[in-house]
Amino acid sequence: MDLSVWACPVCLSRLSLDGDAVTCPAEGRSFRRIRDLVILVRPEQEEVVDRAQAFAAAWKKTRWAAPRELIPSLPFVGNSAWRQKAVSFRKLLEVLGPAKERKVVDIGAGNGWLSYRLSEAGFRCFATDASWDDDVGLGGASAFKDSSLRFERAVGTLDRWPIQSTCVDVAICNASLHYMSNVGHALAEAKRVLRPDGTFILMNSPVHADATSSSRAAGDFRKRIQNLGNDSLLSQYSHFVREDLEATMDEYFVDLRRHDPNYGFRFRVSRWIEGRILGMNLASFPIYVARSGS
Repeated sequence: MDLSVWACPVCLSRLSLDGDAVTCPAEGRSFRRIRDLVILVRPEQEEVVDRAQAFAAAWKKTRWAAPRELIPSLPFVGNSAWRQKAVSFRKLLEVLGPAKERKVVDIGAGNGWLSYRLSEAGFRCFATDASWDDDVGLGGASAFKDSSLRFERAVGTLDRWPIQSTCVDVAICNASLHYMSNVGHALAEAKRVLRPDGTFILMNSPVHADATSSSRAAGDFRKRIQNLGNDSLLSQYSHFVREDLEATMDEYFVDLRRHDPNYGFRFRVSRWIEGRILGMNLASFPIYVARSGS
């Protein structure tokens, strides 16, 4: 556990290791483990971890969840949702440039596939998620155990990152930020943990051109998950409106740039047809890149 990166989620001070025990010396606080994962959340957020487990159980019933045996191959698997993520990942590598062992925090990492692939490219990665589920949560990273590549993991929440201030080079919210009603909390955390002129990246979140389409699409998703028997994390779930999202990001970062990966002719046509049938503008999945400033 890299003690120069991880922090107490309450006071944000450096943690200490004593054998397997993880503590905050500043306030005499200790943190429990679930299997090999440290639970770095504030006491009042323990319920979020429980709700994340319930949500994971529902998520595993959707077409977007990859079977456990496919986790080591992500995102390079056959279905359409993962083909889109494979394209965005390749674009991400292009945007980031040479790794140079830069430190990356991957917030809302799910099973950690992005951290694994970035580690493969030479980055030093630290992954957090509210869920420790063995398939779609951080427990799923055990699927990479046969690899020589390693990235560090801890359970944490989007609005309080268990990361020390100004200690990482890149902060990424991959398919996670739209689970927050107030994205400013996560953006403030990203700015806090980044070194001066660090890079913030938002990717694989749905962005719409208009509020009507955004609201309708988010509502349809909520109903779909509710029909699977769970709505534990859906109260904050939303889709973004491009103008509003970019204005909010401009409040925290500088030099905001939008990249639109080429998801291919079939993707564009199928999205256009579906949008015409539904009578709405479907989401796009851009990559936003911004700097923390000096």
